[in-house]
Amino acid sequence: MDRNLFMQSTNFEFIRPHNEALANLAGYAEKLLYIDPGSSLTRLRSFAETMTKAIHKLERLPFIPQASFYDLMRAPSFVAVVDKSLIHQIDYIRIQGNNAAHGAEGDARTAHLVLGTAHQLAMYMSIRYYGVQKSDIPAFKDIQDDREELKNLKESLSEYKNALNTKAEEVDELLETLDKERAKLKVVESSKAEQQAAKQQSHATADSLQWDRKSTR
Repeated sequence: MDRNLFMQSTNFEFIRPHNEALANLAGYAEKLLYIDPGSSLTRLRSFAETMTKAIHKLERLPFIPQASFYDLMRAPSFVAVVDKSLIHQIDYIRIQGNNAAHGAEGDARTAHLVLGTAHQLAMYMSIRYYGVQKSDIPAFKDIQDDREELKNLKESLSEYKNALNTKAEEVDELLETLDKERAKLKVVESSKAEQQAAKQQSHATADSLQWDRKSTR
């Protein structure tokens, strides 16, 4: 990924060496958390969608042309290879992001909760697919409210937010390009046996993170 799109995050640097797009999207969400919680939630929705697409690719699932986020999340092939609790986590972020995108007034408390869920998803990806040990992943840290500090800068909060959103849009454009490139690839799809094994590994990863119905909303 173009290094010009780099956005340092507080909680997601552990996944950057393996999936820079996820680290950048989460970094934008952190920066916007208090300035514009609604935009933070829509960034986190993009994070969850990008992660879902990454799993589709890693698991060699059938490509679904023009699929929506919901289509990808509920695709039978996707359901066949991931633990149900993972889908609950993803759907929670999707719904909160949709609400913000369709006019609901986002609040920092909700955005912070969703950010914590995104951190859980990043942990899942790192353990399940990237060979990272759970013990090597830093605990989630609360994001500091730096609005007062930003007021002392030459640029206004509005200018700062607009700059962040512009960078985030550039990441979105790059992700769209990657989607188009994937559509052109010929992938040998995973077998039923491979999908069953993937389901078991997904369950083991979710279990290691101690996910249950309460913690997965």
